[in-house]
Amino acid sequence: MTAHPSDPMDDIDLAIMDALRHAVTLADPVPPTLVSDIEFSLSLAAMNAELARLANEPAGVRSPVADSADTVTFTSSTMTLMVVIGRDDGQLRIDAWVSGGGITVELIQGADRVAAVSDVNGRVSWARVQPGLARFLISPITAGGRPVITPAIEL
Repeated sequence: MTAHPSDPMDDIDLAIMDALRHAVTLADPVPPTLVSDIEFSLSLAAMNAELARLANEPAGVRSPVADSADTVTFTSSTMTLMVVIGRDDGQLRIDAWVSGGGITVELIQGADRVAAVSDVNGRVSWARVQPGLARFLISPITAGGRPVITPAIEL
């Protein structure tokens, strides 16, 4: 073990650091989506889109087990998007309602984007959706408005 903090680390120091890294990784692993969330946040700034938030999201709660929900609601300063995740003949089906009719909503999964326009009641839907991470991009509701994008959710 090194005698002074300015001395170079020796094999004992490296073994201690490796054991510490291993313990922290087991106790509090890096969330699997951290890198994609950071990339998303950086691209969001470049895109000038408003980020919707999950409505009624418990703040600061962490669990080793993921919660499952079939209905998720996102809100922003200009709109609300309620998403219902269901199954149709073994395939995922997404039904959603946005604040208004005639609004384009895109379902984004990786590089795949599928747009739908809301009906007069604000309803949009996508059939045969693949499981995995997804976001929704809502076109501006008013002229000169900004698009709204949701955080990623696991379908």
